[in-house]
Amino acid sequence: MDINLTSQKIYSSILEAKRILIVSHQRPDADAFGSMLALGYWLDTLGKNHVKLAYDLPPQNLAWLANYKPLFVSAVDLSQDFDLLIVLDSSDLAHAGADRIIAALPARPKIINIDHHATNVSFGDINLVLPQAVSTSEIIYQFFSILKIQITKNIASAILAGIIYDSYNFTNPNTNYQSLETAAKMLIAGASLNQVSDSILKNKSIESLKIWGEILMRLKYNQDWEIASTYVTLKDLENQPDNTDITEGIANFLNNLTGIKALLVIQELPDNLIKGSLRTNNDLIDVAKLAKIFGGGGHQKAAGFKIKGRLITTADGHWSIQ
Repeated sequence: MDINLTSQKIYSSILEAKRILIVSHQRPDADAFGSMLALGYWLDTLGKNHVKLAYDLPPQNLAWLANYKPLFVSAVDLSQDFDLLIVLDSSDLAHAGADRIIAALPARPKIINIDHHATNVSFGDINLVLPQAVSTSEIIYQFFSILKIQITKNIASAILAGIIYDSYNFTNPNTNYQSLETAAKMLIAGASLNQVSDSILKNKSIESLKIWGEILMRLKYNQDWEIASTYVTLKDLENQPDNTDITEGIANFLNNLTGIKALLVIQELPDNLIKGSLRTNNDLIDVAKLAKIFGGGGHQKAAGFKIKGRLITTADGHWSIQ
């Protein structure tokens, strides 16, 4: 793919559009949030009519990135025409809920797909998919760089948040010189490393760590497959108003374990849904392929899926799905 040509096509489509809808995956993380914000801040400078739709609002610890303003909506009147739909950080339309959006609109909009997941199915009319990028926010920066767009402090903070989150503070195996170089440029543009890092990494309460303790006590190790696993129940989180990141946080933490080839964290969700988060540091294992079998996706070293089922647990900490 010619990133320069693709970026020019995206730019032309944005200039031609009258009403733009930006969406990312459901339960947005800092990369989804950061890439949406960075793109939105730029569209504001162009005076483009646009709406940022997030079915689940981002975590409160990241609200400062939007200057504590309600820049996102959780619902939008889809009887109105949107002639351009930009989908960020989602490997397919369903993951972002964009399939429902398209079905509800009076006419099908042009679709721009910007993502970094290796399992992306290239669903857009224009696809800017770079699996080698550590985050979608980093791709937004590359897009801005090609178009020579000025990086403001707000844009820089949003992009840096996405990079730090998806690189696990520059420890993810996907982290490369380009990730570090982009982060450095964001600092030069005015982003605060301390503020961004603290809001993403230092956001655990005493109560949430007590829940982590319960979940870590259930950790099991399969010697035959060299896989560690644990589970999270609905009851664990019933008194936690903001639990959107707990599974990913535990999965990333446990990925530091030595002597395992892969890690699986199972989380019970409402409506008989089960979420799985897979991690590995083994170069010979691709957990995205496993996640894809269950209808999910992600990266070689970090992936996830959702399936229908009930989590069955035993008193000794073992679990199964029915």
